[in-house]
Amino acid sequence: MVKTVRVFLALFATLWYTTSPINSGSTATIWVPPPKLESAVDLTTNYYKPLEFKIVKYTPEDAECLAKNIYFEARAESTAGKLAVANVTINRALNASYPDTICGVVQDGIHRYNSKTKENVPVRDRCQFSWYCDGKLDEPVRSSASWKDSVLLAEIVLSNHYDKALIDITDGATHYHANWMDKYPKWSKHKKVMASIDRHIFYKKH
Repeated sequence: MVKTVRVFLALFATLWYTTSPINSGSTATIWVPPPKLESAVDLTTNYYKPLEFKIVKYTPEDAECLAKNIYFEARAESTAGKLAVANVTINRALNASYPDTICGVVQDGIHRYNSKTKENVPVRDRCQFSWYCDGKLDEPVRSSASWKDSVLLAEIVLSNHYDKALIDITDGATHYHANWMDKYPKWSKHKKVMASIDRHIFYKKH
């Protein structure tokens, strides 16, 4: 009797082993993953959009005007001093109280029509940036290191501005004047000092 039971248990164990899912030789399926559902939104293409750093978003005129403002206003100053002038120029272009282009900001002021040259020219000492209407030739020395540095900085600043990666070291300033002036402009009394960089003091509206 005992022998019969042992034979029966041996046959049962063999049968169980050969049909069990844990047997590596078995063809039984343990788990079948459900079919992949198609996502309503393709996150890899529609959600993550890298910044287009290689695309130039400013015009040659923008770069020229900003480079001139840097050159004539701060060419003898440090990189920080040049950058601060660029920041103010851009801040004005973003402000509703000023023209909305870089060149518009740089050339902002009272103009008159010159019948000889058939063009509008700035009225002497009646513009926002003194170099533009001081009666002197507004042509930089293009072979100089100062001009080349100004052009390079203008392009870097504009590129970073349009890619939302520009740090404004003036903290939003829209005005500045030289710190060596014997008498500061009247408007300076009604504005908040934001920074003092090299030979300029920077302000914005309270």
